[in-house]
Amino acid sequence: MKKTTTYFSALLIILLFSEIEGRDFRVGQVPNGFRNSCNTCHTNGGGTPRNEFGKMVEARFLDNGGNVLWGPELAMLDSDGDGVTNGQELQDPYGMWTSGASGNSALVTNAGLASSVPTKKLTVNFASMNPHVDQTLWLRVVDKSTMNEVGRISTTISASFNVELTLLLVGSSYFVDFFADFNNNGIYDAPPTDHAWREELDNVAGDESISFTHNTNFVDIGWDYMVNVDFSSMTPHVGQMLEMRVVDTDSGLEVGRVSGNVPSAAYTAGLPGIKIGGNYNVDFYADFNKNGVYDAPPTDHAWRETITNATGDETISFTHNTSFTDIEWKYQLVMNFLSMTPHVGQKLELRVYDSGTDFEVYRTSLDEILLPNFTIYAPGLTAGANYNVDFYADLNSNGSYDVPPSDHAWRETLTSIDMNQYVNWSHNTSFTDIQWPAPTGVIEENGSLPEGYLLSQNYPNPFNPTTNIKFSLVESGFVSLKVYDLLGEQVAELVNENMNEGSYQVDFNAANLSSGVYIYRIQANDFIETKTMMLLK
Repeated sequence: MKKTTTYFSALLIILLFSEIEGRDFRVGQVPNGFRNSCNTCHTNGGGTPRNEFGKMVEARFLDNGGNVLWGPELAMLDSDGDGVTNGQELQDPYGMWTSGASGNSALVTNAGLASSVPTKKLTVNFASMNPHVDQTLWLRVVDKSTMNEVGRISTTISASFNVELTLLLVGSSYFVDFFADFNNNGIYDAPPTDHAWREELDNVAGDESISFTHNTNFVDIGWDYMVNVDFSSMTPHVGQMLEMRVVDTDSGLEVGRVSGNVPSAAYTAGLPGIKIGGNYNVDFYADFNKNGVYDAPPTDHAWRETITNATGDETISFTHNTSFTDIEWKYQLVMNFLSMTPHVGQKLELRVYDSGTDFEVYRTSLDEILLPNFTIYAPGLTAGANYNVDFYADLNSNGSYDVPPSDHAWRETLTSIDMNQYVNWSHNTSFTDIQWPAPTGVIEENGSLPEGYLLSQNYPNPFNPTTNIKFSLVESGFVSLKVYDLLGEQVAELVNENMNEGSYQVDFNAANLSSGVYIYRIQANDFIETKTMMLLK
């Protein structure tokens, strides 16, 4: 008999409580609200007390007149914990609805009931898998618009078999990644050591199926592993919000976060994103005072667990205690890019930095814009600070920033933030010269300096044609980072300047090079280190 295990990720909810009286007319103030009555979503039925969804809306999303404040924040929360946001359930994923406009009401489900979801079934039919019989297959589904994993499954392979996951949303597009553990070591190894593939689903219309026949067109899918926290004795926090994030302690970068209410004294929360050999802090807090934001202990209760030299999926057993830690929680920018049709297929870069100090807290580079509408999650925001959000699309496709109109560039501002920020941004021609800098901003999620010099393994590896290299400096000085071929000839100079202490990321584009092994070498003060990477075209 096959042993099958399944994981579904979920964006969960922020819960606050209130005694505000409900009003029936509010159903007309959200997209497709006419489809259900108040009792359908906000109570447990028949005039019973407000459920958690109803309490949240009453406490946080009504104006002084009792009208609903529909927008991107409310739309992007998952109020019933079913892995689907309120906006997705109401056919307005980005919270842009205005009176008189509506989506497809036939697809609207009960936004307050976890068992009522609009998701469709994905079936993957595998054939001719004879080389992998009795090996383990791992499969995950990644939303192209967010690059977030929405679910994964593992099973034992037969010559012909199928797997099913109910997690697709109509209109959405996905990557379906999977690998066979060809060397039977229990972890992912880049092909050809293991055999890995990627399929795509675009513009889902309903239940979907993929027919896959074994082949040797392998793809390095860069598999991430899970962090699961088994919580117990959480009785003091049942019904309160709990947020958790995982931070790579070598680079200072956050690899993922989840939030949701504590459903019971014992439960499990998990998220993907860790790598073999990595070291991580797992930070979490319970919103003990129920104000919807992080406060240092003992106002809120916060803890830190650690993972050293990860070996694959990791499980942490945590029992509630009073050994609190101030985890200096950082907030997150959720940036929804809309109507980016002119730039689909082009590179996009974005960075977030303190507008007063120029201290850079986040930077990312998308090799290719996949869809007209997509989302970038940028963590690292500190309460009370002001930020610039600079970004550009590489319109002339030369791989680097050029002053508009050669490239298209914009700047958004965040002022005195006090919680997560949600921004809907639509393409326009009001360009700004953002004077894009080389990647010399410090990217430290916890605000502390690195404990030692570090040159990380490039990711992805193997790569084609771009990869990124991270390194950390414990003191200021001149830094040189160069790439050589196996004959010792320099093929690229990535860094050649004075830099401050901190953690950095540099992109390397090898489009002009041939497949093969390359060497990259850093020299910073007395620190010298060399690593190898592989370009596969």
